[in-house]
Amino acid sequence: MVQVKGGTVSFTIENGACRLVSAVPVSGYQTRISQADGWIRVDLFQGDHGSSAFCIGHENRTDTWEY
Repeated sequence: MVQVKGGTVSFTIENGACRLVSAVPVSGYQTRISQADGWIRVDLFQGDHGSSAFCIGHENRTDTWEY
């Protein structure tokens, strides 16, 4: 589970593949999901500000970014 300013995101990583389990924004935030082979990005945002949670399957890790 990844906790960021915009909410909470849960991923699983198995055999180099990411799966989004849940994305729960805090009140007033919206969710946007982008994905391709091997990675998923979840943005929890309000206007121009937000939080991104990344799952990078082939690196077996998650990362976050505030903007």
